[in-house]
Amino acid sequence: MKIVFMGTPAFAAQFLEHLVASDNEVLAVVTQPDRPAGRGRVLTPPPVKEAALKHNLPVLQPTDLKSPEFEADLRKYDADLYVVVAYSILPKNILGITKFGAVNVHGSLLPKYRGAAPVQRAIADGLNETGVTVFRLDEKMDHGPILAQRTVVIDHQDTTASLLDKMVVPGCDALDDALNQLKNGCEKDLTQDHAQASGAPKIKKEEGLIDFNLPARTIHDRIRAFNPWPGGYGKLGGRMVYLRQTDTPENGPKLAPGVVEFKDNRLFVGTGEGVLEVIEIQAEGKKPMPVADFMRGIQKREGLQFC
Repeated sequence: MKIVFMGTPAFAAQFLEHLVASDNEVLAVVTQPDRPAGRGRVLTPPPVKEAALKHNLPVLQPTDLKSPEFEADLRKYDADLYVVVAYSILPKNILGITKFGAVNVHGSLLPKYRGAAPVQRAIADGLNETGVTVFRLDEKMDHGPILAQRTVVIDHQDTTASLLDKMVVPGCDALDDALNQLKNGCEKDLTQDHAQASGAPKIKKEEGLIDFNLPARTIHDRIRAFNPWPGGYGKLGGRMVYLRQTDTPENGPKLAPGVVEFKDNRLFVGTGEGVLEVIEIQAEGKKPMPVADFMRGIQKREGLQFC
């Protein structure tokens, strides 16, 4: 099958690599424009572009998906299908160009968690499992009929980064399943139960601020969901710190919300229900470190608490 691939982040780049290694023909790649990144704000290509150039694939980086120029560029490739992973909603005129339209790889079991942050929202909500869905794109967000789904377990210490990694293999399997359905004319096209749909809006930076009046398990889940960005953060002893890894021990000291106790090289924080243990912590502008190393730099420990 002749494919034009559309995606931007590292997660999407792994699906591009899978398609390049398959018996499909990747004709070109569409991705976001290069953006300034890092402290030096150096203009940096997205991971999908880097992967495409490695395989000498043509790269399109449109700023307006509705422009006649972009449509004309796509028509030149005469593709059978667009495969979309973490890119954008495609306008109707683009969806109508190819024989099979477009399919999208989405990081949830649709119709649950439609939107930009399905992985983060599933972890933040404390789910034990989520999944990957491959579906036909239409003009509405994450709305089209389902071709294939695979379930993925969410472990107690999974973060957004680790869960995305776990989704790649089953996601590629689901994509292969969907492509074979299209090739063989036996697509399932399971209409989503729209009454069961839920949203997964884009994460905002302020969501990372930790409210220690919440239960410890809720805080732990939110810290995992917001790792790597925006991080679970708060002020400890007047310093902004990010809690990079935590746990919810069954036995621990009874502490008021936000109050800290450091004992036997373990750091506990009181919450609205239960206690949170901090395992790895990062002071603003510093590298993450084990909590025992961090606490060695704290001279005044009495009365220490988050605010």
